[in-house]
Amino acid sequence: MKMAKFIQFSWLLLLVTIIACNEPGSITGANGQVEKTESCQSNPHNTYEVYIPELKPTKDKLPLLVIIDANGDGKFALNKFKLAAREYPVILAASNYVKNGVEDYEIGIQELIQDVKQKYPANNTVYLAGFSGGARMAVGYGLAHPVNGMILCGALAKADQIMALKCPVFSISGLDDFNFVETAQFIFNDESAPKNLSIELNNASHSWPDSLLLSNTFGFLYLSSDSEEMNMSSNEKVEAYCKNQLLRIDRLTKQDDLMKAALIARNMALKKPFSNDEAFMKSWAEIKSNPDYNAQLSKIEQGLSFEMSARQPYLEAFTNKDSLWWKNEIASLEKKINSEQDPYSVAMYKRIKGFWGIACYSIGNRTIKLRDVNSLKKIITVYRMLEPENPYVLYFSAFPAYWKGETGKTEKILKSAINAGFSDWGRLNEDFPKSVTLKVREQDNY
Repeated sequence: MKMAKFIQFSWLLLLVTIIACNEPGSITGANGQVEKTESCQSNPHNTYEVYIPELKPTKDKLPLLVIIDANGDGKFALNKFKLAAREYPVILAASNYVKNGVEDYEIGIQELIQDVKQKYPANNTVYLAGFSGGARMAVGYGLAHPVNGMILCGALAKADQIMALKCPVFSISGLDDFNFVETAQFIFNDESAPKNLSIELNNASHSWPDSLLLSNTFGFLYLSSDSEEMNMSSNEKVEAYCKNQLLRIDRLTKQDDLMKAALIARNMALKKPFSNDEAFMKSWAEIKSNPDYNAQLSKIEQGLSFEMSARQPYLEAFTNKDSLWWKNEIASLEKKINSEQDPYSVAMYKRIKGFWGIACYSIGNRTIKLRDVNSLKKIITVYRMLEPENPYVLYFSAFPAYWKGETGKTEKILKSAINAGFSDWGRLNEDFPKSVTLKVREQDNY
């Protein structure tokens, strides 16, 4: 009799679990936590990674943070924001489909948002975060759709576009990022910068910032949100956040990292409810009046001026200079990066190196479209000296063999590219025939 009741209870528990897992807007998993890969019902090819942190039981719906990675690496990007989601309850959805080269990215983002709202308890508050090309696509989407806030990493828009977004925009830029010039214009002219723009600097070159900075940035948007549905920000959380920012400003000031300290103080001084603490306006004014701060600004401005004047000659050098010239130029730059004591000069040299890398990538893509074997081989040689571990160096190297009909060699090189980290399966399928891609992926269990 007891066994019969146990079996009956087990079947009832299984039935409840099945119903819960298929009910729209339900939170599933242990203690309400969710972490899984989803496919949009309206477009099965549009997949994304979703994460909901462990939460106390509540009937409140959560805001949604959509994350766009330039390479469509949803899992990697999602992990960057988990700390933020645990600190400030939010549903994370990181796209695997929307990435560089996807023409219908606006439709893809809208499909993702609609799918999350059908399956999970998301309210109408939507934030977007993007890196590099993902940041540019986030801006494109936000110009045509309502968004409550944006985190743009490694790329920024023009002033008129930022103002047209009509939502808070938070830019995180590496001082050594080749796209830093897009952000720098607003640092040098902060009085004319868009009122909805906040900026922080880091030293991450051209990559996603670390989880701690992303959590801090999302906290800024979350705690200052004026959305009618956002009534979850307690005074205690705001006070704790303000205290932490004052500590960051103090630490950076003592380290003579005045640029970063000034930007944090400015962000907080100009945004409610943080601006209620007069300490931020006072800190901002003190740093701006510091001669060392203005000296640092001048160094950055001089570095950018030199860098921008050198870009066109370097672009021409990819055509009119040989591999030996590039070998010496790369070696000279690396020596300067490793020996230079001034951090702002080091950042400039790293920006130049990053520019060379993105130029190799862009020129390589162009030569592939033109089937220009000689030009492709030349750019691959420079690319390999510059970024030997970049998987696109190997990926590009597969095309000369493929064009010559050397299928075995092509497959071997593509396998090496995948082992080195290449993961753009959509591009692989577009560039090579199915017979090649299937064999490559089967051999490595992809």
